Amino acid sequence: MLKQLSFIGFLLLISACKPASEQGSVNTLKPLVPLCITSQSQCQVNTELANFSIKFSQQQLSDKVKTELPFFIELTELIELTESAESPQAEQITKKNTTNITAYLEGKDMFMGKVPVFFEQSGKEGVYLAQSLLASCSDEQMVWRLWITADISGKTQTFFVDFTSQRL
Repeated sequence: MLKQLSFIGFLLLISACKPASEQGSVNTLKPLVPLCITSQSQCQVNTELANFSIKFSQQQLSDKVKTELPFFIELTELIELTESAESPQAEQITKKNTTNITAYLEGKDMFMGKVPVFFEQSGKEGVYLAQSLLASCSDEQMVWRLWITADISGKTQTFFVDFTSQRL
């Protein structure tokens, strides 16, 4: 009897696992429409070397990122904002040799450790995606800081964006 129960338990255990090829990465997961949320300190960061747009997407995203639920961060390099006679509001997005993007999240006012964020290039040039998850805090809301460092045309640029999370 004990052998049968052990065998059944083993079968249940291995049937719950997915092979690594089926678990998905940023490239295979489809994020929701990324948005600039009102709790962000800024949606566009203008640095000396390049300009970037930072947007968030999450299943239950309204104004704040919800803790304990996965969410996506979209980083888009905005090089030039150009106007033409045909379309005065035309926006040109081009890649300016950005490499080696590293990032992490940390609590702005409360130490929660450093959460690494791994950006991968999406199918679009100059657009990078990362998936992350925030731990729940004892406070109902918490301000997080996303630090991003990128090598742009051989020079290093570091910048940040603050945003608020809400406990589930």
